[in-house]
Amino acid sequence: GIGKGTQAASISLRKEINHISSGDLLRAAVDAKTDTGLKAKEYIDNGLLVPDELVVKIVVGKINSAECKNGFILDGYPRNIAQAESLNKLFASKNIELEYVFLIDVPSETLIARCTGRVLCNSCDYIGNMDRGEKIDDSCPKCNDGKLYQREDDKEETVKKRLDVYQEQTAPIIDYYAKKNT
Repeated sequence: GIGKGTQAASISLRKEINHISSGDLLRAAVDAKTDTGLKAKEYIDNGLLVPDELVVKIVVGKINSAECKNGFILDGYPRNIAQAESLNKLFASKNIELEYVFLIDVPSETLIARCTGRVLCNSCDYIGNMDRGEKIDDSCPKCNDGKLYQREDDKEETVKKRLDVYQEQTAPIIDYYAKKNT
């Protein structure tokens, strides 16, 4: 709900590099009912971080794909210090230099409102919001083929849990990367 996917997609287009969204990769694995997806689904639906071994496996697989040979931007990864350290090792082994780390900071109240009001099209890439009068099951205003729905992890209780998990596990990455830059 903070806009990291939107910003990452924009950078990806401008720089002509692959956009790797750990959340999108995990949701695709869930939809495809892969072993990784089935294991991840319970964590995602409850607003918890998916265990490192599952996320690392899926992200590293994408980084190692041919479509990332000219570069990539990571969106939603790493989410904790262990993942950041794993990423450092991978980059060192592949002689990849980390160029930038972005921090987008938005108040919790704003994030809760954005996420709980967010609706998506089940047919195209449209993202809308109930604050604009859109409702679940409305026809998509972009493609007119799909219906709007809300992700399970955008329910208020789950969003609040995700924010708690962020404070506990993800926020320490800010200092981690700040110290690496000194």
